[in-house]
Amino acid sequence: MKIIQTSLIFLWRIWFFLINLFLIPLWAGASVPFLFKDKYYHIAYWFHQMWARSNLFLMGFWYVLEKEEILDKNKQYVIISNHSSIMDVMLIYSLMRKNPLVFVGKAELAKLPFFGFVYRKSNILIDRKNLSSCIQVFKQIQEKVDSGKSVCIFPEGGVPNPSIFLDHFKSGAFSIAIRKKISIVPFTIADIKTKFPSFTIIKGGPGRIRIKQHHSISTKNLSLKDKNYLKEKCFNLIKFQLKKFEREKINN
Repeated sequence: MKIIQTSLIFLWRIWFFLINLFLIPLWAGASVPFLFKDKYYHIAYWFHQMWARSNLFLMGFWYVLEKEEILDKNKQYVIISNHSSIMDVMLIYSLMRKNPLVFVGKAELAKLPFFGFVYRKSNILIDRKNLSSCIQVFKQIQEKVDSGKSVCIFPEGGVPNPSIFLDHFKSGAFSIAIRKKISIVPFTIADIKTKFPSFTIIKGGPGRIRIKQHHSISTKNLSLKDKNYLKEKCFNLIKFQLKKFEREKINN
């Protein structure tokens, strides 16, 4: 019985790659003409959202969102979240429908055929092993913010080992938010760590994803000396909510 279950999960994970052979050329490809000028980015962003939402639907995922605040569609934000799966990107795209954003992500993904081009034109790439790259990324983020876009940064710096409940946060997101005087919006994403894990293709399964959108945190009266305070505040907020989700799961 376990062999059958493992085989079905494996086929389901293969299904993810197969549908993206179709979805990436369809939705990402359609966005390409709108990626060359900032004034058309909102159109490209719609196509990115359709790619994300199609993935979630076809993989059998749906989310239940607890929202503490309705975000202003005319404001920019620094979006942060815990990071445990590639599906986190698709969830953030789906959640931030009215606030076009760019992701700060790994430079390695830009090497992928076709997708890499769209990824490079749509987002900000970082090579964390290269100091000059990190400095350049900081400048690019400021340019994106100045052009009216929100920014999503996973402050753990990548998907941590499954044994790590929540990895230490890096400072970049908080420095940007303070420097540009824009609010941080923390998200806590539960369940996807086990439903679509990054380090194995024989575990997981479709189902409900619980998400908490926390109240935005203003940086208006903060200076860079408050960076660590802000980082710890967000870390503790997300960690507390993750533990709460875990307790609710056990009790149910």
